[in-house]
Amino acid sequence: RCRTSPRPETPANFSRFPRSPPTRKARMAALEEPKRPQNPYWLWLSENREQLTKESGSAGVGAVGKLAGQKWKAMSDAAKKPYEAKGKDLSKLYAQKMADFVAAGGGKGKRRAE
Repeated sequence: RCRTSPRPETPANFSRFPRSPPTRKARMAALEEPKRPQNPYWLWLSENREQLTKESGSAGVGAVGKLAGQKWKAMSDAAKKPYEAKGKDLSKLYAQKMADFVAAGGGKGKRRAE
């Protein structure tokens, strides 16, 4: 070869050895099972946790949880409605993502089993 001739351009991801297609195990590692959505109570609690912590006078999980449960039960249906609607929307989105996950070869409940 003549040293003065230019080298042919090669793409940045060029390899002398072609890659084999990813194995099922590698594809499954790339897939991640969608997490279940929060229910209306947990959506409400996540928005109001700071206020409930101040009200209970303690940051302890038990004290905040007890107060939150009492307040949630005392709430009117009209006050709960926005959280229930948001929870329903999140459930529909979860069902869609889970269907896509299963169609891609994922197994329902595998994340919990591991």
